[in-house]
Amino acid sequence: MNPLKLGWIDYSNEHKNKVMAVLDLLSDKGAVDELGTGLIRDGFGDLFFPGTSTIQTRAKYFFIVPYLMMELEKEKHSSPSEFLEKLSSREIDLIDILAEQDKRGVIGARARKKLKRKPSSIYWNGLKTFEIFKQEHLSLENYAKAFVAMQRRKESALSLGNEYSDDLEAAGSEYTSTFWQCILPMTNWKENLTMNLSEPEASFFKERMIKSPKSKDSLLAFLLQQDPEDVLKVESFDAIGEQFLLPDGLREDYILAKKFSMFISGANIRYNVILSKYENEEAIRKWDAWKESDFVKNEFGHFQFQEVLYRLKINNPLLRRFISEWQKAVLKGVEQEIDNLLIKREIELKSKERAKLYNTKYYAYEEGIWLGSEKLQYRFPNAKILIEDIFAALEGSHDA
Repeated sequence: MNPLKLGWIDYSNEHKNKVMAVLDLLSDKGAVDELGTGLIRDGFGDLFFPGTSTIQTRAKYFFIVPYLMMELEKEKHSSPSEFLEKLSSREIDLIDILAEQDKRGVIGARARKKLKRKPSSIYWNGLKTFEIFKQEHLSLENYAKAFVAMQRRKESALSLGNEYSDDLEAAGSEYTSTFWQCILPMTNWKENLTMNLSEPEASFFKERMIKSPKSKDSLLAFLLQQDPEDVLKVESFDAIGEQFLLPDGLREDYILAKKFSMFISGANIRYNVILSKYENEEAIRKWDAWKESDFVKNEFGHFQFQEVLYRLKINNPLLRRFISEWQKAVLKGVEQEIDNLLIKREIELKSKERAKLYNTKYYAYEEGIWLGSEKLQYRFPNAKILIEDIFAALEGSHDA
């Protein structure tokens, strides 16, 4: 079986960024979605930790990106493409500066000038979610177009002279207030630049996460308002409910997500059993433990997966059917039927040619290899990095 090669034709930077986003997600172990339940995983991730993604690395980029763009807004650009090219170039230039201080979380620390997907693309949705960038409906490319168009209007008003001073004032006001709700960078902000937040940045970012309409009622906002020591003790999504008493609405969503993770984790475990041609002893042990767990014995058969789909507004008949058949197969307890269901599901999603379980003879099992994530984390580990960066900066200011 020849290795799969993927190619595409991109008609714009926006198209290219969308494809790169998919490829970045597929490179993340926890984001592998062989059985097509990623809609639910990502739905809960957006609910609990809006504005985050599995490829965000550090909180500092929520400031580096707007700082670069505000800097560019002071310059003249002949076209939107020139604006974006300058942005890309300056993002590349900062890699060496940041990596010299600390490579942890530096995007492009390995790729350097070959970096394909830039921080501006990775963080754009988050900047809009937290209303640091105020125009939520604009893509990065359309922002560049809007800015260059406004710049030309301003230049046109300037060329008309004092007779049109009111128009000039209006254009200037539009130019300065349309896009950003962010603290302003210092003139020399690139000097001694590190991945650590300053205290003003941390305070501002925390406030944006807590007060922005799309995130103010989220688990992310809740955790930011708790004692830092208690938050930093939490190592997994499942442990959040053990550490904190969540507000009613949030607690209901959390319990539903936690139960769904337990409900579907058996499928992820069994997938690895089949993929290894039943040689993965760790996966077999985990499968036996899952079957004997209290949840499977006492709650699995009564779990209302329809509540999950309704809560997340997911209308996918094939996904609904698979989850229903999964529940029935596990309750029946015939492992061959369970395996056949998982193989059938992967073929349904990928075709026979690309389904790993249907072509196990082409995939050599290597001890220690695990495909996908056993338990769903709903982006908590990624969000926790942002939270840690904020708490570290605020704690540092208190120590000072």
